[in-house]
Amino acid sequence: IFPPEGSAVVALAMAVIIIPLNVMSVAGVSRFGNHQANWSKVLRETARNPLIIGVAAGILLRWLPGGLYAPLGDAFGLVAGAAIGMGLISVGAGLRPADMLRLRLALWVPVVLKLAVLPALLCAVAYALGVRDTEIVYLALCGSVPTAMNGYMLARQLGGDAGLYAAVT
Repeated sequence: IFPPEGSAVVALAMAVIIIPLNVMSVAGVSRFGNHQANWSKVLRETARNPLIIGVAAGILLRWLPGGLYAPLGDAFGLVAGAAIGMGLISVGAGLRPADMLRLRLALWVPVVLKLAVLPALLCAVAYALGVRDTEIVYLALCGSVPTAMNGYMLARQLGGDAGLYAAVT
């Protein structure tokens, strides 16, 4: 839905936030999913998490001189295209529809914060910094996307509340 310059703004915003958010997510779930975890275990879990390794590998592959071998790039593209569907299937398998209908603060607070408060806050800060017009629309759209599906896999893998995460997603 974005023109080329809008796609560039969105790509830049995502490049800046995705890596730190993934590291914080893995570290947070590692630390609080298992109440006995110490910081050395959190660092080990973060460093060996497939999500973090995949992000690091993607950055390294992007900087290869001459680019990635074309058939390998096509194969990665196919896997990436299937990843969204597989993530939705995984979250759906862990979803208990009754959880979404209960009035639980642990469920509804993150939904309201992510889909309403965060975009409003981003737009307010951007406006105060002089961002106007379509760029603020791009920022609002980036801020209002639903939560990432990979959090469900992290919760399952690292001892978090996967059922609650599925309902939030």
